[in-house]
Amino acid sequence: MTMFYTRDSQLHDLAADDAYRSYLISRNQQPIVYHSGDVHWKRLCVAARLTRNHIKGFFAAIRVALVADKMRRVQRELALRGVRYDQVPGTRVDGRGDR
Repeated sequence: MTMFYTRDSQLHDLAADDAYRSYLISRNQQPIVYHSGDVHWKRLCVAARLTRNHIKGFFAAIRVALVADKMRRVQRELALRGVRYDQVPGTRVDGRGDR
């Protein structure tokens, strides 16, 4: 706590500062015990959840890449045969069917 005193207040009570400092020290929380089983379990759960989310994201990106590659191969194969992809019945330009 910062206190600015003017010249008029040369005599101030230092005991109040000590009392406030003692109050701040006494209200601190107890330190967290990092060796408890609950803390280890929570950390393990968080690590497992993060790992699962990263793996799911990896496989989602792989799936998108495989679908895009297959679409490019189909379009290239149709182009070699002289057929445009959007002329094929049951397909649209965005890759979804006419359903």
